[in-house]
Amino acid sequence: MSRNKETWSERVAGARPQHYWWALANVLFVCLALVSWVYIPQVFENPHKQANYDLLDRIGRLPKVNGFSALETPEGEIGTFKNLYSNFVSLESDRLEELNGKLVKNYIGNFKYEYPNIYLKGDFRVIKCRALTEDDVFTSGIAIQAAAFTKGGITDKEITYPVWVEIILPNAPDESAQHTKKGDLLEINKNPYFASILHVQRLEREDDDPIMNFTVIPLVYESAWDPAHGPKFSISPVDKLNLKATFPIFN
Repeated sequence: MSRNKETWSERVAGARPQHYWWALANVLFVCLALVSWVYIPQVFENPHKQANYDLLDRIGRLPKVNGFSALETPEGEIGTFKNLYSNFVSLESDRLEELNGKLVKNYIGNFKYEYPNIYLKGDFRVIKCRALTEDDVFTSGIAIQAAAFTKGGITDKEITYPVWVEIILPNAPDESAQHTKKGDLLEINKNPYFASILHVQRLEREDDDPIMNFTVIPLVYESAWDPAHGPKFSISPVDKLNLKATFPIFN
């Protein structure tokens, strides 16, 4: 009687040393353990990185951005635009990039990290306002760009200052962008919205001092926003960010 012909898998298995498959299985288990011990914690600890953020979204573990109560807001210093300009204008690009990573990470993580949290304060004149789109970091709501100013001299004349702010109002109705006009006064104080700095950008100019651009986001949503030319409207925390997009909102 002729012997049955060996299959390909049987020949491969027979050619391996004793305990080969057992050793291979153990190597695979060790690799999986290393992934779970090293890679997975890094994903959860760095949700501000796009690849990690997307992975957390796919597995249903994306952190939910909270809206805070005015009585229970994250600790943070209050910075006037003059102080902020002095503090950040001389920072090297790599230091600004590192700072911005911490600011976004802190926001996504609901300020559980021991990173800086700065509330902006000052008077600004609106430059422009627009509705946010799916191509922005915040995909729903409106954004207002405004320039800082001070008052001085006998006439109390307004003097522009090289600081711009862009304040994001998440989930505001698109049509509300029409109710904020160029030149409108925008007063930003700690109360009632607790506008926290989310991104810092230095805008270089050839024949003048650089402009510092601060992107800010409210942390408290209990009060309706009151525009100069239209009805009040509510804002609310964002559900999801588009980290493929970049800051600043106004290029």
